[in-house]
Amino acid sequence: MKYKKQIHPEIRRIAKIVPYNKLIIKCANIFQTVSLFLTGIPKGVANRNITIAGYKGLNVKVELFEPSNVKEKLPCLIYVHGGAFSYKASAYHKKLACIYAMKVKCRVYFPDYHLTPGYPYPAAYEDVLALYQCIMKNAEEFGIDIEKIGIAGDSAGACIAALICNRYEYENLKQPCLQMLVYPLTDVDMQTDSMKRFSDTPLWNAKNNKRMWSYYCGNLKDEDKYDASPMHSSLPHMIPDTYIETAEFDCLHDEGVMYGKKLRKAGANVEINETKGTIHGYDCALNTRIAVRNVKKRILFLRKGFNESN
Repeated sequence: MKYKKQIHPEIRRIAKIVPYNKLIIKCANIFQTVSLFLTGIPKGVANRNITIAGYKGLNVKVELFEPSNVKEKLPCLIYVHGGAFSYKASAYHKKLACIYAMKVKCRVYFPDYHLTPGYPYPAAYEDVLALYQCIMKNAEEFGIDIEKIGIAGDSAGACIAALICNRYEYENLKQPCLQMLVYPLTDVDMQTDSMKRFSDTPLWNAKNNKRMWSYYCGNLKDEDKYDASPMHSSLPHMIPDTYIETAEFDCLHDEGVMYGKKLRKAGANVEINETKGTIHGYDCALNTRIAVRNVKKRILFLRKGFNESN
């Protein structure tokens, strides 16, 4: 890893090579489940769980985070956690969901969607789609301003979020008012320069990425794999305002930028934040100055997007 000294000093301590295979996934998800359960909820945020019917009618648990003691209608953010479509949500995902709820003053819906390799595409997509449909149907009961529904995700979660935004017309959904995509996975072809360069980067790399797509696409035919890839999907007539954040030393860097440019070319308002000295998943070091600075940019985007929605 010849560029390790170029990684921001604050996050070098987390810059570890992490293998990715079925055994690692199984072991990691035991830890993730315990860690998530033990992660507390900050003062000023309330949480509760709901269960919806998702992929093939299977139950999907959804955790809701919202500002405490707020009864009026609020914007809604569906936050789809990353983790290679394979890992359960991390403690830092839960912390981010709480931050967004408190700082943006919105209700954050956090789905525990079905994971690979046991549940390949379209299981996770259909779980999140079912959540969106449930929110639309029950907006009044849930205390949600139906004109202010946004969707966000990081990495693989951003892939799902982007597909939801691209297909909202086809799926007969209320148009999302915004989408926030953090170091997004967008392209099954894996032919970018960053994908070719970063085969040994910390936390995530091109080798892991290739295996991830093989798990996610399961037994799909080659031509059907593009259905799971936002870069190759048709765009709606009206594209929600978009925030894209990339990490510098990340195999997904170039496809994130390219996807943002694709949306701009189609007429969307797109903010691209190319963070420097960063790696994929750098914001798991949430208390570092570099993570705090970029999380503030996300919060500003969400506030602006919700406030400008009619």
